[in-house]
Amino acid sequence: MRKKKENVREVFPATIDRLIERAQDAGKTLTDTAIAGELGISIETFRLYYQKDKAPSEIFDQMRKTFKPFIGTLYIERVVLTDEFDDSDESDLDDEE
Repeated sequence: MRKKKENVREVFPATIDRLIERAQDAGKTLTDTAIAGELGISIETFRLYYQKDKAPSEIFDQMRKTFKPFIGTLYIERVVLTDEFDDSDESDLDDEE
């Protein structure tokens, strides 16, 4: 298992979309219901994870194990920036145009 990075989390919807796309490229049709069943979760839980873009890391691990032929060790991650962005310099750029 990979070591968890700080301020980085896996993206559930993008991982699912990529899984479905790769399976289709391989000639197999995967539905949300089929994926949920293989992961051992209800379709309601699956949809909640998809909508909220949050799922336990175990779900991602299970997905990579169950659907290895399609996604292998794919990690789609989002970096969460915790520092505030100072956009005061942006007005200076507008003046230069």
